[in-house]
Amino acid sequence: MTVEYSKNSTTTVKHADVLRCPDCSSHNIVHDPTRGELICTGCGMVLSEAMIDHRAGVRAFTPEEKAERSIHGLPLSQMLPDFGLSTKVSTRMNGNGISPERAGRLERIMRWNSRSTWRRRNFTIAFTEIRRLSEKLSIPGHIRETAAIYYRKAYKHDLLRGHSIKAMVAACVFASSKTCGFPLTLDSILKTSGEEDRVIKRCYVLLVKTLDLKPKRMSLTAIVPRFANALGLSAPVEQRALEMLGAASEKLQLSGKDPKGYVAAAIYLSAKQLGETRSQQAVATELGITEVTLRSRQREIAKVIGFN
Repeated sequence: MTVEYSKNSTTTVKHADVLRCPDCSSHNIVHDPTRGELICTGCGMVLSEAMIDHRAGVRAFTPEEKAERSIHGLPLSQMLPDFGLSTKVSTRMNGNGISPERAGRLERIMRWNSRSTWRRRNFTIAFTEIRRLSEKLSIPGHIRETAAIYYRKAYKHDLLRGHSIKAMVAACVFASSKTCGFPLTLDSILKTSGEEDRVIKRCYVLLVKTLDLKPKRMSLTAIVPRFANALGLSAPVEQRALEMLGAASEKLQLSGKDPKGYVAAAIYLSAKQLGETRSQQAVATELGITEVTLRSRQREIAKVIGFN
């Protein structure tokens, strides 16, 4: 669809690609570039809205020029309580001859505008906690946005009743990582959140059932780089651990068992094989498993790859 623009973006211009209005059959269709709408001048019907402005951006070299020529606002974000669309009432009342009644009314409007609703305060606390967890666990932006969407849905379905905000946030972050395929373990969430384990797990189960989420199975190879880096191991050790897991997955039945056990065993054996030995206690602690589990999985993988 081609759109004609006038030099003054505040005026409407005739649009040539729409033949007639479907309501009144009028051919007088205009485009308002300021509002991004196609409007019929015959009946006032809005034929299209939220149209994309394909014009090139205007260059600006000073803060004043940027403020004057800016035609784009901040992008919508799920991490803001109001998506970034809030309007603030000015605290200044300009103009002469304002009556006392009108001045009092404006003061009341400004007072109510400065007060936050419980919903807004709840979202502010929750999204601040999502940012904190994301920074601690190095979670990318799309996982944070998805976690914020899940929290909004949880609030809408009244899932927070009887649960703390932080526990539900932790469950939303873990659920978003599972549905998006991001390698994040439950143990890391439990350690970083500081809430009780059983409460977070209960929130996660409630969230999955209510929102009908489809968590993806964690890939073994996806979590190797994370823990290898945490243990200070080199790239060759990481690559050797991936090779061991690939060989083990072909000959062993890995389903139904904790994947971190096999990851820990592969990292431990590869580090030992390449001369970067780490103790069983250090590896088991970092991956959140017991040393007994590590030794058991180590024997299984060593038998498959023929490591002595």
